[in-house]
Amino acid sequence: MEKRHHVFVYGTLRKDDRNHKLLKDAVCIASHCFTEGRLFDSHQGYPFLVQSTDSRVVGELYIVDDAQLSDLDGLEDYNGVGKDNLYNRVEQVIHTGTGDFLAFVYVLPESKNFKNMKLIESGDWFLYQKNQKTSLG
Repeated sequence: MEKRHHVFVYGTLRKDDRNHKLLKDAVCIASHCFTEGRLFDSHQGYPFLVQSTDSRVVGELYIVDDAQLSDLDGLEDYNGVGKDNLYNRVEQVIHTGTGDFLAFVYVLPESKNFKNMKLIESGDWFLYQKNQKTSLG
């Protein structure tokens, strides 16, 4: 029997964004939930979550199988613990309206520098993008 995994997504994997197709067969447990962390704009069209307990990041919670998790690892350039990853995959508590869940979250590795990235104060990638378009427009 294939293992199931909880995964929290907060950027381009969210519903209606460009990489959500990787989750088309996944089960959405919560379409609006949050975890602790700070969100930064990579200036490359996607955000990074930096682990922190002083802010919240908004996202969605899914159940995926091993194959889907492998696809997500590929997208996020996660090659395993101790490797040179674009994102690390860690477990964090996700807070939903129906309770808390332990889930995988893709985060910026501690070795990477986020000082030149812009903090997304709202912790919400969608809201940030909407505000960026409004201010440009």
